[in-house]
Amino acid sequence: MAEYTNAEKADMILAYGATDCNGRGAQRLYAERHPVRWTPAHTMFARLHQQLCETGSFQKAARNRDRTARTELNEEIVLDMVETTPSLSTRGFASEIGISYSSVWRIFDDSALHPFHYQRVQSLKECDFAPRQAFSQWYLQQRIANPFFAASVLFTDEASFSREGIFNTHNSHSWAAANPHVSRTRAAQDRFLVNVWAGILGDHLIGPYILPDRLTGPRYLIFLEQVLPVIEQRTHYRCDSYFHVVPARWSPRTFQYLCSESLGCNMW
Repeated sequence: MAEYTNAEKADMILAYGATDCNGRGAQRLYAERHPVRWTPAHTMFARLHQQLCETGSFQKAARNRDRTARTELNEEIVLDMVETTPSLSTRGFASEIGISYSSVWRIFDDSALHPFHYQRVQSLKECDFAPRQAFSQWYLQQRIANPFFAASVLFTDEASFSREGIFNTHNSHSWAAANPHVSRTRAAQDRFLVNVWAGILGDHLIGPYILPDRLTGPRYLIFLEQVLPVIEQRTHYRCDSYFHVVPARWSPRTFQYLCSESLGCNMW
């Protein structure tokens, strides 16, 4: 409230009283009475009135801040704790050391530390990286040859809903001077309770469709043989299209069916 003069604050109090202590009404009245002035927020009138009642003045009371928290020893303790427990919250640091969490924030700010959030990534095996890189290179080559290649691809995937809980990426973070790219694996395929299949072709959503909770190669083949033909009749995606399938669902019969001419599409 220091940006306003005492005269302006007095006019705010008059407008607040004239409207029976109605903040929004006082804001409108103040704007009408003083059209060339900056109109404060409606909450300003109540805060100014409360300050005047509590202190009897428009001036804020001086605050006696405890400067002992910002000692070199406390800063060293905080930075050492960041190295050992980078995911601890500012209130956790403050509770462990016995200082205010605002002091912890100032130490972090002076040390150029930032709270980087965790990223949820797919669980992968070591043997998955080379095929993923080869596929990415092939896909880029197709896009160079045909800029509209993506519109002819039916991208499919399944999402699992289990009891593993919800990971809050907003509240989970790791303090560091540079982005450590922390991550957390999720959606392991051996913990499915409910599976949902869906596909995207161009700008169209295909599905969703509920799959069995324990999805095996034979069960996935039943989906391809009995359910997918019904979906393709409604969407007409078969002609000159690519079918993107999850390799984990392959079995000898599934692979044979996907490679057959009866499916009428290319398979990755």
